[in-house]
Amino acid sequence: MIYSPRHMKWWGWGNVDTTFDCDAHPSFWPYAKSQLGIEREAHPIPLVPLDSVRLPEPIINHRFLAELRSTMHGHQICDSRHERVVHAYGKGFRDLFRLRRGSAEGAPDLVLYPENENDVLAALRAAADHDVVVIPFGGGSNIAGCLERMETHRMAVSLDMRRMRRVLAVDSESFTARVEAGVFGPDLEEQLNALGMTLGHFPDSFLHSTLGGWIATRSAGMQSDKYGKIEDMVVALRLVTPEGVLATRSVPKSSNGIDVNHLCIGSEGTLGVITEATMRVHPRPESRLVPAYLFRDFEGGLQAMRECVRRECMPSMVRLNDPDKTTLSLAFKPPSSQISQAVNKIFKGYLRAKGFDLRRSCLMLAAFEGRNGDVARGSREVGAIYRRFGGISLGASAGKSFESTKYDFPHIRDYLLERAVTTDVSETSTVWSNILPVYQAAIRAIRTGVLESGVPPWAGCHISHTYHCGASLYFTFGFMQELGHEMEQYLKVKRAAQQSFMDHGATLSHHHAVGTEHLPWLTADISPLGVRAVGAIKQSLDPGNNMNPGRLRPSSDPFTEWSRIGSLSSVNAKTKATCS
Repeated sequence: MIYSPRHMKWWGWGNVDTTFDCDAHPSFWPYAKSQLGIEREAHPIPLVPLDSVRLPEPIINHRFLAELRSTMHGHQICDSRHERVVHAYGKGFRDLFRLRRGSAEGAPDLVLYPENENDVLAALRAAADHDVVVIPFGGGSNIAGCLERMETHRMAVSLDMRRMRRVLAVDSESFTARVEAGVFGPDLEEQLNALGMTLGHFPDSFLHSTLGGWIATRSAGMQSDKYGKIEDMVVALRLVTPEGVLATRSVPKSSNGIDVNHLCIGSEGTLGVITEATMRVHPRPESRLVPAYLFRDFEGGLQAMRECVRRECMPSMVRLNDPDKTTLSLAFKPPSSQISQAVNKIFKGYLRAKGFDLRRSCLMLAAFEGRNGDVARGSREVGAIYRRFGGISLGASAGKSFESTKYDFPHIRDYLLERAVTTDVSETSTVWSNILPVYQAAIRAIRTGVLESGVPPWAGCHISHTYHCGASLYFTFGFMQELGHEMEQYLKVKRAAQQSFMDHGATLSHHHAVGTEHLPWLTADISPLGVRAVGAIKQSLDPGNNMNPGRLRPSSDPFTEWSRIGSLSSVNAKTKATCS
């Protein structure tokens, strides 16, 4: 039976029938208008029809196609307009901005759907023999520019892995599971839950991303404090390369030289295609509790997080919002009853009496899951620490609201993009002693970058994914578009955010990958010799540069190419109307 999950809408996030429901969040648009200085009403910009989207004329390598047709079925080889557009990009701002304006110059010439590892191996061997580019594709949720073709002189193929989605075996004694890499998050959890297990990996893109994509980009889930990032979960894997299959053994630890697993993890499709992984899994938790707390300021919440790490009693998830991200979260709340509104009014009065300035207050969300007794004990210990640092419990209802909408935030971007508002994110990580300097510098850089275009900025941050020596910082920003200069305006702000990370000792990305979006900063992050080492591995496993070229190898002038991607001049130069 052929497994065919739904593709996300080609022009935005989520399924075609899923959108941001403003009526379910009545305070959001008034809040956005007040923060961004918007006076117009919420009339969406019309979407360009699919038939009018400009596609590059397909490059056809007939010998490659003939070899493919000898090993694959016809339904596995697709070249329709819809397939090419769906696989043209990920879901970053540049991607959606171009698609909404009818440009898909990054589209592949062909889309392949392998159904087993032999299909993948045959496709890569044919690509190497006939000089064809292969771009691995999971759910298409990437926002770092990992999926767009970067060459126009060779045939480019998108290798969509979604039909390889089985849990092959579960070793309940060893707590491991062998899984095909094309499985989507909900499907994986459903298969594991049926056996009493969970992977415990729940990124924001959970509904629309795959295991292979998580591994290839070093993904982080909401509950990484308990289960770890994806690289902490990989026990063994199989990577099909143009030179053959790289495979590692299912052992807990080893001393066998350089860790080959970690050559593949984070490789972003540049070395080959991850077809299978053996993952560390866990018993399905008996219970889950998600309380919320309010702190007087950002610094107090940060101190409480660090103290929990020091005392080794971290929740499975913790998320500290700064004041602006807190007000955004409150504006995102669903409508409340008159009774709830009255209770909220009384509670706000209580907070003011306790010395809370609601303009500076910060929301903390925590989650505890596992055995019933462990959840109760952990929530008590953490709650006591939070109170020591001035936190006040808001109870479990706020946490329930987060749980019900935790995968909805990407839909806000589509809603605002339709109304000529740019929104995006930049995330990083650093050590505890450097978190406040990085936070202050990045917020200042983002706001300054926006103000230079003459419109009001909105910028907020949350801290999550804590570790023994530090944590991640996730910045969100938004502003009205400067019509006719939207891309230049965006790039100025994005560059300011990323450069502030480098200037203040943080990393270019904690879990969104490098792609093209962060490539200019790779050399500064891992050193010139580190870049050479990556290039040497690439040359060994992919000597023909067939696998996702243009990634993890900065040019001598990286910002020139970075600035060109998505510019209107490149769109007009590289695309023309065509029918498929």
